[in-house]
Amino acid sequence: MREYIKTNLKVIKKHIKKRKKELSRLNKLSIIEEFKEWSEDPIPENELIWTLPDLTSVNRLKNFCRQIKKEIY
Repeated sequence: MREYIKTNLKVIKKHIKKRKKELSRLNKLSIIEEFKEWSEDPIPENELIWTLPDLTSVNRLKNFCRQIKKEIY
């Protein structure tokens, strides 16, 4: 999972670099600060990483509900 996080951070940094060129100064600063909050605080190696499943597909949502034996409306 950690390798995905590093890869995803690289992709996000690349996107932010492009996006900053299109934004106003105030919005640009706010995005930069928000990104810094969670990108510069590395997850310790001994800490577990929890992720949520992608439930955008109806089939995945139904499968997830079956797995946790609960219906989500």
